[in-house]
This record gives sequence, C-alpha cells and structure tokens, in this order.
Amino acid sequence: TTSSTSATSSTKTSTTYTGSTKTTTTTPMMFKLSGACQYKDFLNGLTFREEGTTVSGARYFKALEADQYLYHDVDCDGGSNGVKRWIIDSDMPDPSVTEDLDRDNKCKYHARLDTANSTDLPSAGTWQVWCGLGWVDTVLHLDNTGIWPHMDGQHESTVLELQGHFSKHECSQQEALNSLQFELQGTTAGGFPWYKAKTAEQYIYYDLSCSGAAGTPARWVIDEDAPNVSAIADLDGDRNCSYHARVKTTDGTSPPKGAMWRVQCDTSWTDMWLALFRLPVTTTTKTKTTSSSTTKTANMNMMVSSATGLPHGLAVLGLG
Repeated sequence: TTSSTSATSSTKTSTTYTGSTKTTTTTPMMFKLSGACQYKDFLNGLTFREEGTTVSGARYFKALEADQYLYHDVDCDGGSNGVKRWIIDSDMPDPSVTEDLDRDNKCKYHARLDTANSTDLPSAGTWQVWCGLGWVDTVLHLDNTGIWPHMDGQHESTVLELQGHFSKHECSQQEALNSLQFELQGTTAGGFPWYKAKTAEQYIYYDLSCSGAAGTPARWVIDEDAPNVSAIADLDGDRNCSYHARVKTTDGTSPPKGAMWRVQCDTSWTDMWLALFRLPVTTTTKTKTTSSSTTKTANMNMMVSSATGLPHGLAVLGLG
C-alpha cells in the first residue's frame, strides 16, 4: 500500500494492490482555518471539506460546522473583466456557472485572495479580510495538521479494551461494556478510525457533530448504533446526541488512553474515568523451512484536548 498527499489535487490518495487488482481510494481534503480578525472570529476553527469541482475545474469547499464556503471565482460580480480570486463566503457557490458563483452580481464575501491559480491553496497566505471598518491584509492559515489520522501503521490491527467502574451498584446500565474489546474496522468519511466490539454490537467512533447541527462540539462516542462511515457528521443518523458515553475533544486521531467521559448511567449523566488499553498485537510469519511468532507491544501515545464549541454565527459580509 502506498499513500501520498498532493498539494496539486488537495486530496489524500491510497493505492492498494491485491494480486493483480489495483484499488485507488481518494479522500477529500479537509483543513482547519485560523487567523481571521476578531470581526470574523466565527471563521476561526472551522473545518472545511472539499465538496467537488466547479465547471471551471476548480475545487470548492464547505465548512462542516456551518454554512460557510471557500471557492475560486474568475469574476465575482459577473462582469467578465474582474480579478480571479479565492473567496470565503456564506453564500453557497453554484458549481455549474463560470463566474459570479454566488449569483449576487456583487463582490460580497468575508475574505478574498487574488490569484489566477485555481489549483493550489496556500497553507498560509495574505488574504484581504473584511474586518468591520474596512479590508485588512490578514494571514489566514489553512492547516490540515491533525485532520488526517496517522494511518502509518499505528492503528493497524489495533484492539482496545475498555475498562470502567461499571457494576450492579454503580452505573449498572452500562455494566455490559466492562472489558469489551474493540477492534479497528477502518476509517470514516472524515478520515477518523472507528472500532467495533468483538462480542457485541457496540461501537467507538469520532463524530464531528453528533446531532448534525452547526456548533456541536466534536467528540468520541461509545454507541450501540453502528456508524454510517460515509457520513461526515451525525454518524448514527438519529439527529440527536444519543449514546452510552462521550468525551469531547478536537483530537480525532485515536480515542484517549484514559479520560473523564460523560456516561449515561441509569437515569442521569455521570462523569466517569474510562480507560482504553491497547492490547499487544501478535504477528506470525511462516517460511518454507521455519516458522516464528513475534509479539509486538506498542505504546499508546494519545492526547486529549478540551473541546470548545466552534462559533458559527454570521456577521456582515464585506464588499470588495
């Protein structure tokens, strides 16, 4: 298996060979925006995901948490003599038109980056941002660090064993979760790993918004409902944050080794320390003349950071 990230295509491509069969999977790029001025602070922390391409061939993106968009427009007011630019806007672009993609006949948006290059987005570029009283040169960062999980082998064949203080006398409703072993199943559409218990219909997965609504903090979830791995948010599809337990965090690379989870215990929610022990991985290698068994135990280095609600309100757009 080979994997690479291309600045030209802004996608992560994984190619797998099974015998003579070649399978290529392309995952849309996601990045987190930061650096906007206080007037546009609601843009900071938004995670933009590639949605597709416009008729001109340029990519366009939508924030997962709010109706905010990033796209390339050859002429923002449709005058056919404008400046080509990347735009951050609250209006959805129409990918079927060649110019004035938000169809307002105006150059009205949050921010712009003037460039004819519709292929590459700089990870740090100087944008013109409408900051209330005028346009301000602002360095915006588009960072995919922490968005792609580290699928370099650290998750392969991983089994996590759940340990909590569930008993008949304390949180009896969740007693069946004790000592369940969760096995890695793959990754969701967002690029995050998900797990299923070996002996029960119980799952651990990362959800960017458990209700599907903007502003809901991301979290790891323990749930009896299987996640829809093709969805970006509300993976159990119930439009509600209903599950056994959750821990809010912006780190979706792996569940926390140990953390204070919010657990549904009988008739109320309770804070409870849960541990997820990574079990040793056993690999057996055989040859024609000898066979050997090798046991590898990897240390689990996982960090949990406190999650904050991502601002998602709209502010007055700038004209420029």
